[in-house]
Amino acid sequence: MATPDKIRSFTLLGGPGSGKTALAEALLYRAGVLHQAEGGRVLDFEPEEGRRNSTVFAKVQNLTWNDYQVHFADTPGLADFIGNAIAPLVALDAAVVVVDATAGVDVATRQTYDLAIQHNKPVLFFINKMDKERADFTAALASIRKTLTRRAHPVVIPIGQGPDFRGVLDLVESCAVTYDDGKVNKGPVGDEHRGAFDEAQGQLMEEVAGTDEALFEKLASGEQLTREDVLPHLITAIKQGEIVPVLAGSAFPSKGTTVLLDAVVRLLAPPTEMTPPEVELSGGQRGPLPLDPSSPVVARVFKIYSDQGVGDIFYVRIVTGTVKSGDDLINTRSRERERIGHLLRFHGKERSEVPEATVGDVIAVAKLKGSLIGDTLASAERQVTLDPVAFPNAVHSVSVHPKTRKDQDKLGIALSRVSVSDPTLHYHIDPEFNETILSGMGELHLELAAGRLKERYGIEITVGKPHVAYRETLTKKVKAQGRHKKQTGGHGQFGDCHISVEPLPIGSGFEFADEIKGGVIPGKFIPSVETGVREAMKKGALGGFPVVDVKVTLFDGSFHSVDSSDVAFQLAGALAFRKCQELAGSSLLEPIMRISVTVPADYVGAITNQLSQHRGRILGMDGSGDFQTVTAEVPQAELFDYSTELRSITQGSGTYSMGFAQYEPVPSQLVAGIIEKLKQEREEHAKGAP
Repeated sequence: MATPDKIRSFTLLGGPGSGKTALAEALLYRAGVLHQAEGGRVLDFEPEEGRRNSTVFAKVQNLTWNDYQVHFADTPGLADFIGNAIAPLVALDAAVVVVDATAGVDVATRQTYDLAIQHNKPVLFFINKMDKERADFTAALASIRKTLTRRAHPVVIPIGQGPDFRGVLDLVESCAVTYDDGKVNKGPVGDEHRGAFDEAQGQLMEEVAGTDEALFEKLASGEQLTREDVLPHLITAIKQGEIVPVLAGSAFPSKGTTVLLDAVVRLLAPPTEMTPPEVELSGGQRGPLPLDPSSPVVARVFKIYSDQGVGDIFYVRIVTGTVKSGDDLINTRSRERERIGHLLRFHGKERSEVPEATVGDVIAVAKLKGSLIGDTLASAERQVTLDPVAFPNAVHSVSVHPKTRKDQDKLGIALSRVSVSDPTLHYHIDPEFNETILSGMGELHLELAAGRLKERYGIEITVGKPHVAYRETLTKKVKAQGRHKKQTGGHGQFGDCHISVEPLPIGSGFEFADEIKGGVIPGKFIPSVETGVREAMKKGALGGFPVVDVKVTLFDGSFHSVDSSDVAFQLAGALAFRKCQELAGSSLLEPIMRISVTVPADYVGAITNQLSQHRGRILGMDGSGDFQTVTAEVPQAELFDYSTELRSITQGSGTYSMGFAQYEPVPSQLVAGIIEKLKQEREEHAKGAP
C-alpha cells in the first residue's frame, strides 16, 4: 500500500470534444495499464456512450507512475451531464482542465474551470491535440489567460505544433522530452530551442519568485535559481492557486502525456498537505479535519455504479485514517452501520483487490446498504460529517407516463434506482395533476434516463410537457358568511362563521387572524374554521389552482351547544371562503424563473431577443473574455423547450442554469387561453383519453 506522500488524485475536466477520454486512455497506456492493441473507447463502454460517441458517466481509474498511486476520474463535457463531474471534483485533490489546441477555451471549458475554482481545487491545464492541423499553443494559452485566469503559466513549451509536433521542453526539469514511434526520449535542450527555452523558463522563475519574498530577493540579487530552490515554492503556489501550470501534448497519438503524469506527481502536494475540510467537531465548533493515516476514518462516497452482475459499486475517497477490508463504518446521514468488504481498484478493464486504503486513496466497495453520493462514512469514534456536495438545480422537466398499465407500479421503483447514481436527476409526483415529473440538466439528460429505464428495467415511457404550477389570489377585500346547518335524526350539524378575506403582497403566504370576541364561537372550534378555509384554498374558483397570499380574519359567528362540532365549523369555514372568492374575483399567478445564459459574445444579441420573445425581462449582462452571461426573469411556461432552442441558436455552445424567482400575475390577455386549455385537458382526462 502506498503511503499518503506517494498518492495523487485529480479530475479530468473540459468541454465536449476536447479529448478528455482519449487523454485518460493515453495515461493508462503510458502507465502500462492498457495496451495499444486495445484501441480507443475502453472507458466509454456504456451503450449510451457508444451511441452518442461521447462520455456520459464519470469513470474512476487508478495507475502506478514512478512508484506513485495516481487516482483520476474522466468526466463528461456536455453540460447535460455536468453532475457526473461535480462529485469526483469534490472528492479528488486537483483538476486537470483539458483545452483543445485548435479551438481554445469554449463555454463548457469555462463552466468546468469555474467549478474547480468554486471547490478550491488546484488546477493544471493540458492543451491537447497539439498534433492537429490549426493547433496553436500560443493562441490557446492566450484564450486561457483572457477568459479563465491570468495566473496561467507554461511549465512546458511545445517542440513544433500541428503535424510537426514532436514533444515538449520541460521548464522545471530543464530537459527536452520527445516522442518517436511511441518511445519517450529525454535529453538536453538543443541549441535550436535554447533561446525560447531560456525565455520561458526565466518567466516561470520570476512568477514563482514573486510568491516568496526570500526567493524574490535571491533572484533580484542576480543569483541563479535552481530546481531545488523553485520546486517547493511552485508546489505551494499551485496548491494556493497563485500559479496555474499549463502543459501541452496530444492524447492520440500519445505525446506529452508522460510529462502530464510527471507534473501530477511532482507539482501537486500530497493529500496530507492539501487544505483540510472544515467539519463540525466536538462541542459544536467547526474546524479543520486532521489528515492523518493514524486518525479515525472519515471517507466520502462520490460515485455509484450499477453493475448488472455485481450490483451497486460505491467509489469512496479516504479523507483521513486508514480503512481495512472487514471494517465497520457509520453512515453519518442515515446512522446505519456499513460493513466495508473487499477493497477494489479499477485499472482500465481490470480490477484488483487491496488489503487497506489510507489518506488520499480511492477504493471501490460493493454491497453498501443505504449509502448515497455525497454521504460520509466514519469510524464510530469520530462521527463527523463532511459538507454535502452541492449539485446544480434541474433546468428541464418532463411529465412521464408508462406505455403500459402493468409498468405503472414499477415506474417509481425504477426511477428511484436510476436517480440514486445521478444526484442531478430528480422525480416526484405532482399532487395537483397526479403526474410523474422527471427533472434533470437538459433534454439529452432526460433522454438518457428514459433509455436506461427501457434497457435496465424494461419500462418504456412517453414524455410530455408538465403542467405549470399556476396559483390564484384574490383581487380585493371582501366579507362573507359561511353557515352550515343540517338536521338529521338525533344530533344535527351547526356551524356559523363570518370572515373577511384580503389579498396580501405576492409571496407573503397565508395569514389567519382570530378576532372573535365574547365567545360567539368557542375557542375549540376556531382551528376548525381555519382548517376549512385551508381546504377550500386548495382549489381556486378561476382555474382550480391553489389560492395563495391572502389574509383571512374570523370576526363573528354563532354556535349551537349541542349540534356544533369540529366538522360543522370546517364546512362553514370552507363555505365562507368560497363565497369570498365569488365576491372578490381571482387573479392568476404564474411561476417566474431566474435564468442565467452563458454564450460566446457573438450570440448575446440573439439570446436577448429570444428571451424577450419568451416574455422575459433582461436583468443584466456580465462579461469575461470572449463570453457573456445574460441574466433574465422568464415565465416558466415559456421555458419547457429552452434547452433545445439554446442549442439551436448557439450551435451547442451555450449553457444555462435557472431557479425559481417568484410568482407574478399572468398578463390578462393570456388568462382565458390558459383556463380554456386546462378545461379541455380535464375533459379529455375524464373521457379516459391518454
